[in-house]
Amino acid sequence: MLRIGCLLLLSALPALSQSPDFDILITGGRIVDGGGNPWFVGDVGIVGDTVVYVGPPTGKQGKKTLSAKGLIVAPGFIDTHSHGRRGVFEVPTAENQIRQGVTTIIEGPDGSSPYPIKPFLDRFSKVPATTNFGLMLGQGTVREQVIGLKDRKATPEEIIRMEGMVRQAMRDGAFGLSTGLFYIPGAFTPTEEVAALAKVAGELGGVYTSHMRSEAAAIVDAVKETIRIGELAGIPVQVTHHKVIGRANWGLSKETVRLVAEARARGLDVTIDQYPYTASSTGLAALFPKWTRIRPRPAGADARRNRYRH
Repeated sequence: MLRIGCLLLLSALPALSQSPDFDILITGGRIVDGGGNPWFVGDVGIVGDTVVYVGPPTGKQGKKTLSAKGLIVAPGFIDTHSHGRRGVFEVPTAENQIRQGVTTIIEGPDGSSPYPIKPFLDRFSKVPATTNFGLMLGQGTVREQVIGLKDRKATPEEIIRMEGMVRQAMRDGAFGLSTGLFYIPGAFTPTEEVAALAKVAGELGGVYTSHMRSEAAAIVDAVKETIRIGELAGIPVQVTHHKVIGRANWGLSKETVRLVAEARARGLDVTIDQYPYTASSTGLAALFPKWTRIRPRPAGADARRNRYRH
């Protein structure tokens, strides 16, 4: 009887509490992992600021448990084409990004970026920003510092100097080289000159993104040039915000997409991104002939433009 009584007493005691396995546990959501895999219902476990588990339901515990039943759980989105380098200091909370699920922004597109890179990134590291932040090096920025806003080819010595600037920027943390060949001074740059700088970025693990010379009547030739730069430089290529402007040119995307597909088939890493709206945006000066735009821009012009574009 004593033995039975002890067993009954022990069975009446509450189970020993276990320490939670995760700080945050997200349960029951449709997980889209970003790797191209089909979605599945599962759990996401977070410890500190690190996701440590993504998989089927585990039955484990979290200090805080969030039910995502009926919702999609996905990694944060990456805005690969941001003009937010001024805004990130003025409004580091970046609610316009965070509330859309964007957790990483890449600045320095269209051939325009801060230079040198390191002081900018050092300054950003002290800002309590809510997003991750990366920089492309702008080819137009590099060219303007070396040649100015002049419509001519670079000399061999100038190319060597610009290659050194690209090399330093990559070592300072740039993700690659961007061009705005529609804009000044990028529009003055021959294909081979761009390829020379892109090759340096590629050798250091970078990518090449381009606002091409044309997104209207000459768009097919512009895509061909972009692909050729990738081939000459041996670098991954991104055709950024791909679009076809002007009713007379609608349908040319069949040809541009075919060119990209053929380049990929022969082994070149070429991709396209597209923004999800029908409007386009740029500075009014871009609509004027190139020769009218070679005067130096007034102080602060780039900052004002970058504040409002896209």
